[in-house]
Amino acid sequence: MIKLIELNDIRLAQMLADYLQLQGIPCQLQSSETGSAIFLTDEQKLVQAESEIQRFIREPHHVRYRDAAWQQEKTANWHSPADSSLLTDLMLQAQPLTLIVSLLILVVFLLYWLAIPVEHLLSFEWPWQRGQIWRLVTPVLLHFSVLHLLFNLAWWWYLGGRIEQRYGLVKLAVVLISGSLIPNVMQAMVSGNTFGGLSGVTYALLGYLWIRERSVDDPSQQTVSHGLFIFMLVWLVLGFTNVLGFNTANLAHAGGLGVGLIQGWRDSRKTVPHKGGNY
Repeated sequence: MIKLIELNDIRLAQMLADYLQLQGIPCQLQSSETGSAIFLTDEQKLVQAESEIQRFIREPHHVRYRDAAWQQEKTANWHSPADSSLLTDLMLQAQPLTLIVSLLILVVFLLYWLAIPVEHLLSFEWPWQRGQIWRLVTPVLLHFSVLHLLFNLAWWWYLGGRIEQRYGLVKLAVVLISGSLIPNVMQAMVSGNTFGGLSGVTYALLGYLWIRERSVDDPSQQTVSHGLFIFMLVWLVLGFTNVLGFNTANLAHAGGLGVGLIQGWRDSRKTVPHKGGNY
């Protein structure tokens, strides 16, 4: 087999593979560390395949690839008519790290609900106190109400799943750790260890995707719209004014947003390699 291209976006990779199949170019889609790779299975089709790959690189969001994916899906009857695109997208985002962190948060909340003092092991603590360095990041696993839990899990699944799906597990891990560590330290400087939750990470994910996807021409491929970003920004500002009626980890939110924006800006400036590299 001959590797034709490697893409960070699994949905684009699937659409391209479907299109190539419909053009009589046999290929296989395989997962990689950074996304998905498409391999040609018939070397006699190499010239035609390379031509199609170059056309895809020039206009990756052309309607022909969506039409091909729709036609392949209809022919193969992959989904029942009752399936919704939203549900399908959410299920596709069941990526390994996204799923593992979600399960960890649920387990920790269950233990907390059963009055098992998990907060004594996971709440924030400066490492020079007892050397428990993991407590710089583990407060993100703690949630103290069902609403708090569901709110953060929903954002984690949607935003974190999209980053892992498009940019890989390692990238999500970097955003998760930095979006935990830096906001937690900032919040601890003003409130001690009396905080918890994944909200700082949520803002890191939000900032990362908003600025990273600004270069995407097709608005439907942008996870975070301008409207959603502005709404979350207003929500962050309102937290500092105390008009929401409940305590929020404001510095954690602001720190997370800053972490995400910086990483998204840095990654968006990287040169995108063409054939044989990541797209």
